[in-house]
Amino acid sequence: MDIKEELDNILKLLEEENVLLKKGIAESKTADRLFEISEQKRKILAKIAKLEAKDLNPCRDTIKKIEELNKRNSILLLNNIDILEETVKTLIPEEYVDVYSKNGKISQNRSIFGKKV
Repeated sequence: MDIKEELDNILKLLEEENVLLKKGIAESKTADRLFEISEQKRKILAKIAKLEAKDLNPCRDTIKKIEELNKRNSILLLNNIDILEETVKTLIPEEYVDVYSKNGKISQNRSIFGKKV
């Protein structure tokens, strides 16, 4: 296995993912492609996980780029989820449950996506 080539493949996938996330998840084909990218990254990372840390030392710069781009993509993904969440909340408000504290204020609400908002 060529480590440099595998890391470059992850970097290319992250760049494509970044472009798709910036456009927003408006179509099912975008969501499908994001899922495919996620699976491809997982397979490559499974191969790389079998290596020792010393094998990755020559590729520190590429790994640093991967880390930075992955952080950006995570933020973009969360933003996309928040936008989708607000859209669904507007369309189907009965699917959202508000939990009130003892003083009558909303302490939390749960979404249909299963995360606390």
